[in-house]
Amino acid sequence: MQVFVSNKSINPEPQVIIWSKYRAIKWSDFKKKNPNLDDKGSANVAIGFQSTPLIEHIKIKNKFKFKIIDMRLHAVFIPEFSWVMKNVSVKGKTLLLKHEQGHFDLAEEIIRKTRIKLINHFQDRVFIINEKTKDTAKKGAILQVTKIRKDLESRLQKDFKKQEKKYDVKTNHGLIMRYQDDYNKRFKKLRQ
Repeated sequence: MQVFVSNKSINPEPQVIIWSKYRAIKWSDFKKKNPNLDDKGSANVAIGFQSTPLIEHIKIKNKFKFKIIDMRLHAVFIPEFSWVMKNVSVKGKTLLLKHEQGHFDLAEEIIRKTRIKLINHFQDRVFIINEKTKDTAKKGAILQVTKIRKDLESRLQKDFKKQEKKYDVKTNHGLIMRYQDDYNKRFKKLRQ
């Protein structure tokens, strides 16, 4: 039996900041220089999800059996797609950054709720690759796992977009302080 981690992707992924209870995002993390001038917002945070499966494999005669034994998930902030307008006041920037951090926190909240379901879904997920060598079998396994990862990340993103819309509507993009404060209290629990 051998265990390996598959974090290979067909397309190179941009540099990201993984959500951490010890590090909040800063304006210097927002790297996109030229935001779309049609956007009505003062800032935009790009959030995604990253999955890293831990795979076990066992050779059975001429076949290789693979099993996903763990799926590590992370909410990620993508600096090169995140931007802020330069004309926001200092006070406004502080409140706006807190609101944008809330988007990132919301993604982490979704990850935590999803982890338990994922463990049950992937715990004994087994697939067989009919290849003659270990290397070609591993490549086949990585391709199959990449499809699973993309599907998972897509489902997480869809759920996030739905929750994110509720967050922005309820808080009016951070302008309704009463509701923003409710979310801030909720998100503070993620750091405990």
